[in-house]
Amino acid sequence: MPTKYLATLACAILSVIVSVPLTAQEPKAAEIDALFSEWDRSSSPGCALGVIRDGDLVYKRGYGTADLELGTAITTDVVFYLASVSKQFTAATIVLLALDGQVSLEDDIRTHVPELPDYGHTITIRHLLTHTSGLRDYLSLMEFAGMSLEEAWTPEQILDLVARQEELNFPPGDQYLYSNTGYFLIPIIVERVTGQSVREFASERIFDPLGMTNTHFHNDYTHVVEDRASSYVPTDTNGFTRSFLDKFDQVGSGGVLSTVEDLALWDESFYTGSVGGHDFLQQLHTRGVLANGDTIDYALGLSLSDYKGVRTVSHSGGMMGFRTHLLRFPDERFSVICLCNFGSINPGAIAYNIADLYLAGRFSEALAAYSGDYHSVELNNDFQVRVEDGKLVAERMGEPPTELRSLGADRFEVWTGLTLEFERDETGQVTLARLNAGRANGMKYVRR
Repeated sequence: MPTKYLATLACAILSVIVSVPLTAQEPKAAEIDALFSEWDRSSSPGCALGVIRDGDLVYKRGYGTADLELGTAITTDVVFYLASVSKQFTAATIVLLALDGQVSLEDDIRTHVPELPDYGHTITIRHLLTHTSGLRDYLSLMEFAGMSLEEAWTPEQILDLVARQEELNFPPGDQYLYSNTGYFLIPIIVERVTGQSVREFASERIFDPLGMTNTHFHNDYTHVVEDRASSYVPTDTNGFTRSFLDKFDQVGSGGVLSTVEDLALWDESFYTGSVGGHDFLQQLHTRGVLANGDTIDYALGLSLSDYKGVRTVSHSGGMMGFRTHLLRFPDERFSVICLCNFGSINPGAIAYNIADLYLAGRFSEALAAYSGDYHSVELNNDFQVRVEDGKLVAERMGEPPTELRSLGADRFEVWTGLTLEFERDETGQVTLARLNAGRANGMKYVRR
């Protein structure tokens, strides 16, 4: 074949390759938009979405309206109340102080907050961060004490309520029980150690360096915030009623205001280490450990688990009609940010549905690692694990197949009340599973 023709053919092929969009294998916009179709109109509250892959916002859109009275559309620059997604920023402030040598996560909290009673047990800062302190939840206490969230309360008034509690839910470290009190106390410690409010400290050390110009701890309800979303809950007549609390400005357990665009910058810092470096990231991802030695899935303001066999780092939030979720698949460098201003929306479920659209092949690959036949010498029986319609299922002889529901890394619920824990060899290959049945645990099934 003449050289000139070969060159022409090569150019033609290159032209075709270049002309194919880089997103050709990405989900179609319509598939993503369909998940929000119920709220994608000017007469409804809705959500702001950001999908991040390899550091780029590969898909971003707003659905619905940020403020129904003003008719402002939701965009990825609209400011949302993050609710408990804020906890990772609160944890970040105290971890930075620990790396500075100004506190230790093993400090007795009464060193910094002596107003709290001596319960006969040491409560550490780490206990606060991992929800293992035993302290009663301050939002529940406020409700029972008749302290309406519609009114303005100072941190000192709430601290007085917490300090009047004569007992703990349980001895520190004995259990995991989600409690907003731990994260309410962290900003108090930050301010007493540094002389700065958590808002000032976080802006100086986290938000400003990352360029998160629309993000702050909202500790002053009189502060005007531009492009801020209001929040709503449904009425009995399929309408909407305002759920926004004008005077609630407690921070730590919640209280961060941010946007999809800003949170994408925060997400990227988990790969670059631009805030705090490697030690900072390692601390944030250190799971809590109970007094009996059990490790929990909650780290410092982050929940560590897996989805369809792939590691996840996430947190959800929900308060006064706001519903938020930040989901990260660190091994895939893929994240979903979903911020909503309507209390009936489940942004976590939506985030996982979006992950299904983008990572279907990766999920199938990860689940296939568990496939195989398993035999128990102890029980002299077998079961089979396989991937079926994108789901991991297990089947015992004579019984219909049942889906394995992820409980964390290599842990699944299977057959009501029973769990399977898979074990791997040094190469990462799944070699056996252990069946736990409450009164009979650790029964071994070897993969054939």
